Amino acid sequence: MNSVKTARLFIALELLLLLSLVFAVLIPFSPLSQSLPSRDSGVFLYTGWRVLHGDIPYLQIWDHKPPVIYYLDALGLWLSPDSLWGVWILEVVSLWLATLAGYSLFKKLFGLFPAIISTCLWLFSAFYLLAGGNLTTEYAIIFQFSLLMIFFKAESQSRYGWYGVIIGAISAFLFFTRQNAIAIPVAVGIYVLAARSYQREFRRFVDDISQILAGGLIVSFVIIGYFGIKGALPAFWETAFVYNFSYADERDTVDRFNALAQGLNQLQNVGLAQAAFLGWGGALGLLIFKKERIKPESRQFLAMALIALPIELLMVSIGGRPRIPYFLTLLPVFSVFAGFGLWLVFDSLLRDIPNYAGALFTILLVLSLGSIFFADYSELAQSFMKLSSEAEIVRYIRDNSAPDDFVLMWGAETSYNFEARRVSPTRFVYQTPLYNGKNEDKVTEFLRDILKNKPRLIVLKSDDKFSDFRFGYRDDQIGALMDQIKGSYEDIKKVDGWQVLTYSGQ
Repeated sequence: MNSVKTARLFIALELLLLLSLVFAVLIPFSPLSQSLPSRDSGVFLYTGWRVLHGDIPYLQIWDHKPPVIYYLDALGLWLSPDSLWGVWILEVVSLWLATLAGYSLFKKLFGLFPAIISTCLWLFSAFYLLAGGNLTTEYAIIFQFSLLMIFFKAESQSRYGWYGVIIGAISAFLFFTRQNAIAIPVAVGIYVLAARSYQREFRRFVDDISQILAGGLIVSFVIIGYFGIKGALPAFWETAFVYNFSYADERDTVDRFNALAQGLNQLQNVGLAQAAFLGWGGALGLLIFKKERIKPESRQFLAMALIALPIELLMVSIGGRPRIPYFLTLLPVFSVFAGFGLWLVFDSLLRDIPNYAGALFTILLVLSLGSIFFADYSELAQSFMKLSSEAEIVRYIRDNSAPDDFVLMWGAETSYNFEARRVSPTRFVYQTPLYNGKNEDKVTEFLRDILKNKPRLIVLKSDDKFSDFRFGYRDDQIGALMDQIKGSYEDIKKVDGWQVLTYSGQ
């Protein structure tokens, strides 16, 4: 077999093995395993479903995430209208492309063996954080790895040119997927400013930054312009930005440190966090004291990544909540420094031994990581299986309402609206924004929507109360509206852990 055929065979084997790893990570979150989407995923799926029917996020559906996730889910549901397979396929494609981008970059930076190990480290770690899948932070990973790869290529040019435009465009998509996932774009900006100032290349600084800004503004104008044309721009701003600012302000510095500590604890399961921090310290030391040990084409990239890691830690802690999926955004930069740390090991300890010894070491380490990973795999995968009672309430909703009936899920249970394919009577498809602050207008809007649209069913957990007591704002008018609603419904059915109130026509 000639060398060209051997190389092609090796590439095909790499692609197949990487795809197999991605499948292994995502199979527990596929429609084969999950009978019902998770709470957050349910909101995104419901919004994507309604987008396909002409609704506009923020205007007709209240949710505080940026818009990319809704339109990705709309695409997936368009691909398979009667199932979640289309959305899951998008997850597979997204994670596979991210894996390919990271793996090919790490091979160039650190060599084959560190690339294999660091890729396994971050993919195995992702499994512990996905929490059912179809999340904003999951889709952010492809944009983050793409930025790392494009930045590496851009720094090899005398001018960024179109690479700069692509960096800006990807950064904008990343921002409109998850606002606090933009540590890499911020680090790129800081690096370009510092590097060009140090080198006194002020003209290049202007050119590179202008190209990045151009790409970012083009994408931003398209997205903002779309919502402006649809009349949803004020709602977009109020929901996806103002609300998120207040949401983050609810927690203090202690909360942020505690959340960060809990998130990092999940990244220690297979050793990614430990390897990343060791690699970060090693890269910092070598760049300061022995930069000649690092390949020239890798120095600029590592300098930018050194800036990005602490910014990622700061960004991911802003919310002050130990929500495990938030920490998916750390995987790309952490995997960079895990790869660098592994390169140091191979370069220092294994430099003078045959390649087959390095291959054997890599195989043994990957198998060891795999054994740790698969020890948790079945247990965690089982936790994502939904109980039969949850399927039962979906069946009850379908059997006792028509497709054009409104159904109100009381609380934060939008997944059931989506699974039953029943439209909520209000844009507040879950009521969390009504619980915090003095939102008189929102509470009034919510209750008037119920009176106007007369949902056929109102469904709530058996331990919940059909009452206004949880609203952040209550007065006599709110109480009177709530009494009107109660007078129009009767509690006629209990379905396992649910109460179902049916419209009585009064």
